Amino acid sequence: MTKNKPYFFADILGIVLVLFMLLPGSSLAQTTTHTVQQGETLYKIADQYNVEVEQLEAWNDINANELSVGTELVIRQTSSSNQSQDENAVLHTVKDNETLFSISKQYNVTIAELKSWNNLESNNLNIGQELTIYPSESSEDGEQSITTEEDTQTNTYYTVKNNDSLFKIARDHEMTVDQLKELNNLSSNTIRVGQQLTVRATSSTPSVSSAASSSAQGQFINHRISGSTSISELIEEFEMDEEEFRALNPDITSSTLRSGQEVTVLAPPSKTFENPYAKNSSSMENLGSISVSPYEQKAKATPTTSGELYNPDALTGAHSNIALGSVIFVENPDYPHGIFVRINDRITGNGLKLSSAAWNVLNYSGSSGSATIFQN
Repeated sequence: MTKNKPYFFADILGIVLVLFMLLPGSSLAQTTTHTVQQGETLYKIADQYNVEVEQLEAWNDINANELSVGTELVIRQTSSSNQSQDENAVLHTVKDNETLFSISKQYNVTIAELKSWNNLESNNLNIGQELTIYPSESSEDGEQSITTEEDTQTNTYYTVKNNDSLFKIARDHEMTVDQLKELNNLSSNTIRVGQQLTVRATSSTPSVSSAASSSAQGQFINHRISGSTSISELIEEFEMDEEEFRALNPDITSSTLRSGQEVTVLAPPSKTFENPYAKNSSSMENLGSISVSPYEQKAKATPTTSGELYNPDALTGAHSNIALGSVIFVENPDYPHGIFVRINDRITGNGLKLSSAAWNVLNYSGSSGSATIFQN
């Protein structure tokens, strides 16, 4: 008995589909859409979905300069890539006194990534809260140098006590009331006893390692004197000057050191970096003219793409694709001087966003302008 044609073709289609799924390396693609939000870049979106920027550009027939708020992007992910990402995920339970900054340092990721992975709209965390984290490769091996020390946290928690006020808490942590309110999304000056606030950690003295190794920026170490030596000989060995030595060892008043005595020294750096601020624009590549605008005042103390908090008093800027950490030279064509600006944030579309300090130093006014930029 001959099968009807519709059933026959359905059987053939089913067989082909099964064979395709059994092919090595094949996997069905899952398509979703993403609506571009303010401050997002193709790099950030690609990182969120564990795909490549080039894939986003190909799927949507766009480039980084054409991205705008409200654009709907097609995201294609295979089941194998989703499974790989899930396998790399770490579930972190927030402990007492932990902040987004301290957790980002622990897993070697950025604050922006933590907030994106967990759909966080503020920097506030609750004890016991669970965060999904995809650690970078450098933090997964668990290996640490014997001279690695705990980083001084930029931010930490403070528990409100009786008779506390925002002014007192801000003053004790070297902040302004506006910065404290911005960091904690507070709309009023009202606080309650027991409330946890994110604050700026106060400075601490340099931590000291007992190992005599160094880093790119040097290393504070405890050094035991062997035999009789003078301070001048010691500072020559460690490439210090006497003022630095006296500051680290205020209890030492003599000019000679005895055998077995321990002193604190700063080891010479293991690598010397070229100073990017030492060059003038004539030795740099002219990247052409670009539109510029300032950060909004309300952006103060909000996380940048690099993980730093935006500081309006620092000479920084945001660009869509110049590498984070790059130093560029910016000139206002209507002003005789230019300045160096460090890129630590991302924006969508064309243009350069400047910190308040950079905007003012270049003598801009209004809400937009143009500039010529240079880079090594």
